[in-house]
Amino acid sequence: MHKKIKHIFSLKKLGLRLSHFIPRPHHLNGTILHRVIGERLFDSHLWKPTNKSVSAGFAIGVFIALTPTIGVQIPLIILSALFLRVNIPVALAASWITNPLTAPVIYPLQYKLGLWLSGAPDANVLEGYTGMLRIFFRYAIPLWVGSLISATFCASLGYVGIFSLWGLVVKLRGKKDTSS
Repeated sequence: MHKKIKHIFSLKKLGLRLSHFIPRPHHLNGTILHRVIGERLFDSHLWKPTNKSVSAGFAIGVFIALTPTIGVQIPLIILSALFLRVNIPVALAASWITNPLTAPVIYPLQYKLGLWLSGAPDANVLEGYTGMLRIFFRYAIPLWVGSLISATFCASLGYVGIFSLWGLVVKLRGKKDTSS
């Protein structure tokens, strides 16, 4: 029984099962995404897992996931990954940090952090706004301050963590890292 459980949860097998959900470059050939972006979509940096591209892709995904941009996170991540030439599948996977279960916990904490760091918006700042716009700006400023601070911290921590872990795994395997 123990051997069977070990086989089911082995990282290599898990990676193979999860890889079915990752789009392949050849599947994107001729799609609207290919027509809009062009051949840059097939750049090897965007798909081949290397230390730098995976670490940076994770950082981009975490950063955008922790900003209050629900609804446009995926396009922002794809455009950022294309522009910065980082691993797209890893960046998209990292964006799943915020989802319908975690967002109601993450955003209020970020708002409280922003409120603590920047204070409540001044009445002078909100003076020209009325109704819903006034309410939006009253909450948006602390939320954005808190989310940018926490996103920067978590993305930096994620980049350093994955970059270091990759190097450690390569070192423990006794192989020369030729993929970075």
